Amino acid sequence: MIILKNRWALSLFLGLSIFIYFWNIWINDIWIPNESFYAEAGREILENKDFVDIYYNYEHRFNKPPLTYWLVAISYLIFGVNEFATRLPIVLLALGTIFLTFNIAKELFDRKIALISSLILFFSFQFVLNSRYASPEIPLTFFFTLTLYLFLKGYKNKRFSYIFLSYIALGLTVLTKGYPYIVLIGGIVILYILLNSNLNFSKFWEDFRFLKLWIGLPVVIVLGFWWYFVMYFKYGDEFLNVLFKETIHRAIGGNKGFNPLFYIVAISWAFLPYSLTFYYSFVEIKKYFKNLLFPFIWFFVVLIIFTLAKGKIPVYILPAYPSMAIIVAYFLERYKPDNRLKSYIFNGILLLQTLVFIIGSIILVYAFKLDIFYYWIALFPLVFLIRYRELRLLPFISALLMFFIFSVSLLPKVEKFRPYDQIGQSVRDNFINNNIPLIVEGYFWHNLPFYTERKVLRDKSLNFILEYSREKPTLALIKRENLRYFPNALKLWEGRLYIKGSESRFAVFLKYVYKALRGDMSGFQDRVLIYIPK
Repeated sequence: MIILKNRWALSLFLGLSIFIYFWNIWINDIWIPNESFYAEAGREILENKDFVDIYYNYEHRFNKPPLTYWLVAISYLIFGVNEFATRLPIVLLALGTIFLTFNIAKELFDRKIALISSLILFFSFQFVLNSRYASPEIPLTFFFTLTLYLFLKGYKNKRFSYIFLSYIALGLTVLTKGYPYIVLIGGIVILYILLNSNLNFSKFWEDFRFLKLWIGLPVVIVLGFWWYFVMYFKYGDEFLNVLFKETIHRAIGGNKGFNPLFYIVAISWAFLPYSLTFYYSFVEIKKYFKNLLFPFIWFFVVLIIFTLAKGKIPVYILPAYPSMAIIVAYFLERYKPDNRLKSYIFNGILLLQTLVFIIGSIILVYAFKLDIFYYWIALFPLVFLIRYRELRLLPFISALLMFFIFSVSLLPKVEKFRPYDQIGQSVRDNFINNNIPLIVEGYFWHNLPFYTERKVLRDKSLNFILEYSREKPTLALIKRENLRYFPNALKLWEGRLYIKGSESRFAVFLKYVYKALRGDMSGFQDRVLIYIPK
């Protein structure tokens, strides 16, 4: 592969990849709703000087363990409370996950497959999107991968020091997303040891005893569960009810039917640009299964457990992405089609995945009226193909360039439709006391507590605001047509806000931005921020 053979080309693509991960992580206001929870909870940790009790909008937040909140809060301590600091730890852990994937592949195979694994993971669609967004998914994937890397290192080299460190990493995994991940990682480790011993139970028992669970499990419990114990002893059933809802109910509750193909379908788009190559690699599964035993087990355990669980979100399978990247890298490097039909299918899949990102880039440039220069960037993979006739890493190049366009040009473009920071700035400019809550009429933008640095009373009626304003100083975000009911109010800000739900449904959000650029503002609502002094 030409990129791997040329040191300068490899350095260029790696440098550009890292640049894309960091560039403009400060440009976008906090996304709603999920990123708002971590941004605001991190800010309130510093305000309250309390790293144990987690609050969002000045209310207890038991929904997730505290590690991601801590990472954001520590970043705020160093860099100040801002968007860059919110996302920096996530970006760093995403790059850390790529580095761990490289080391796992190198431990199993060689440096070339390790490099290819890294390149594949760099721009796996869902992985790179989550790396620019403060949520626990990337920290979870990092600590999940770190646990398995340390286990593999210790197991293959018979060094318990690495196994002990893997228990520490497992405790941090639990502290990031919860105790169910003990089951996932435990399942991967036990099944790998069993199959690696060729079902020789004597050998399996010897290897299993080497793990020294009597040492490791107490470490996991102390690191991973102390926060649960503290919350239970302080808040009792209030905490347990949320814990049950967030874990057990999501796994076995609800009325959702069994959907065995949910994640198979999700992977087809979420693991682009190599999802089809990943599926095609199973054509040769008998030939490669023994060599790829560890990543295959990693992937299948995650897939099976989350397929059996009732609650399903595509991002849940993100911890399997490093294993999938290693499988694809091994396949790309070692696969030699043994007939013309297989060669056509293999190359056709690579070209199709490349074209998805080329066409996607062109659509972005056209739909959002980006600079014409980006058309040339979008078409560069075809120039590369004509010049070098190299297909295996072409999907990576096309994805890299699409995300370059996305981070450098598209994200700043959509930000004109997200004026949340302007609302916060208008509150600060008018020196409104932080004890005065912000009342929002009939809706809730989850990042408003972060930008206004105060309690937000959500989803309130017009009558509620009118009655409240007769008794107390009132700061309210109301519909523009209702401004006439407040003749004595000071108008601090006015503009349009997105009202079509979660911005994490990014394709839907972009659809309404596309319409807005052409004069259709149906996805946005006119709002006015008012202040009525007593």
